[in-house]
Amino acid sequence: MSKIRSSNSIASIQRKIKERRGQGHFSEYKPWLTVHDVPSIGIVTRMLGWKSGRLHHYLSEHFELAHHYQMECSEQVIDIREQFLLLPLDKTLYIAQKLGIKHPTDPKNKLPIIMTTDMLLTVKQEESIKFIAHSIKPSNKLTKRVVEKLQIEKEFFKDQKIEWTLITERQIN
Repeated sequence: MSKIRSSNSIASIQRKIKERRGQGHFSEYKPWLTVHDVPSIGIVTRMLGWKSGRLHHYLSEHFELAHHYQMECSEQVIDIREQFLLLPLDKTLYIAQKLGIKHPTDPKNKLPIIMTTDMLLTVKQEESIKFIAHSIKPSNKLTKRVVEKLQIEKEFFKDQKIEWTLITERQIN
């Protein structure tokens, strides 16, 4: 069965916002992208989260799923939000310009794509709550272009005062 290709049109973005995609916490969170939105060459997974009680959508090889299981087993992690959107779009556009990096665009309509990060974790530390962003990539896929997009993500979260970490197979048990 073929996948539905996600449209980057203004109407599609407005529809996703109306559906509250990329918003909420725990069982009410809806990822910005689901396994139905993007074509995949590899394995995609939908799995029921133990902590959230909702279906999680992972779009790449086994690394995201394996990392998800590690985070599910962590007593400090209380929520996992995958495909978390980086809004406002103006902010990622500004960061890309500041870094001298081409912002990701839709190859068909050339509009800027709303970027996402693989996981935004809600972590309880003693009496406080903090957020940690994880981008999960196999080390053999870290091309120059992928690293450029990761730099935009890293700066986005740095500005939000949210810790950002790149996770490769070296950090996944």
